[in-house]
Amino acid sequence: MAKQNSTTLPPSLPLVLRSRRNLLESGAKFLAPGFTAPTQLPITADGTTYSMAQEATWLDANHFAVGRWDGSLTVFAFNPSAASGPVITTAVSSPVAEGIQMIVWLSTGVFATSNDDASLIVWQAASQTWSDLRPVTQLKFDPALGMANSADSFTLGTGLYLVVGHANGFISIWSGAAGGTSWALLTTVDVRAAHPVNPWGLHNVRGVSTILQTANRAYVVSGSEDGNLCVVSVPDGQILSTTVYNPAAERGINSVAAFGQNLLVANCSVGPNDKNLWFYRVDLDTWQIALSDSTNLRVNPSAPQVFNFCTVWGLYQGGVCFFASTEEGALWMGNIQGGKLNVFGYQEVSIALGAALAFNAGGQLVMINYNLYEFVTANGAPPSAATNPELLPASSAPR
Repeated sequence: MAKQNSTTLPPSLPLVLRSRRNLLESGAKFLAPGFTAPTQLPITADGTTYSMAQEATWLDANHFAVGRWDGSLTVFAFNPSAASGPVITTAVSSPVAEGIQMIVWLSTGVFATSNDDASLIVWQAASQTWSDLRPVTQLKFDPALGMANSADSFTLGTGLYLVVGHANGFISIWSGAAGGTSWALLTTVDVRAAHPVNPWGLHNVRGVSTILQTANRAYVVSGSEDGNLCVVSVPDGQILSTTVYNPAAERGINSVAAFGQNLLVANCSVGPNDKNLWFYRVDLDTWQIALSDSTNLRVNPSAPQVFNFCTVWGLYQGGVCFFASTEEGALWMGNIQGGKLNVFGYQEVSIALGAALAFNAGGQLVMINYNLYEFVTANGAPPSAATNPELLPASSAPR
């Protein structure tokens, strides 16, 4: 059998491992000096299942969902105890047993997940305790769009809108009833870059985040593995601006988080001069995206790459902050001071592969890779059952 190289690796391989493999092939060293790798055993590899988390999303004030690369979907109850962690409320799996790369809150007791390269699944728990969770609707789309990688949802007027980022570089925009039913596909938007910054030609839209809502229109930003940041209006799907986040990048975008006109972008830094956290400001008149600051969240200064897996906005007793998880097993925290990134520091939490993050507007943070970690960051009011539990107060956004 021919040797697999980084351009022929299976698409199910987590991105952090794909990037590491690429650097190893180019001679980069991840092992400590003097360490001798174990001898190759006389056996043949026959496959690997990755159970690390790909996505985490809050479903209400007390429950969050975790989607993993092995296709499992688990709902946990947050457990505010220093002696024990979150408790499993229910566990299901994707109907097609694909890795779950997207979870998005839609309405009270309703959320959607990725399924395969031609559909989404809408899930419902009528009791709102999540123990009776079941799939209720399959939203089908053209497989040319690719699997859902990211999403955001919001209400305009009396209607609910869902904006989905897809693996092949497209965004789909859906409308539904306020209760999360009666879905219709409105339009699709091509946000592909002509010249991807990554070495594999990938266009996955890894992040979609809402910037601004008015009475009948919303504006979202998407971030893709090809390096594009696009501002798109909803529901018409017009592209208002396109920006390459870093023209010198060797890897694409892993995560975006908008809070008003403030935009955080996470990526994998390669080499000593690259950065893996970027802070931009979006001009709400022209929709142009301007870089304000960037930094490299790195524990080991000689590491050949540091993958920033996820970044989210949050709250702590001092006000608005941000969190980021990196492949060195570190949870980073900081805020914005004078229009610049002010990094507080990091805490070593998990194994060295990075982790999904999700922040609850009531002041609860979860960090998940193979294991789950809970943090209480602020004593805020619990989110209303009728609103997205991750929606932070707009009035607290950095100015």
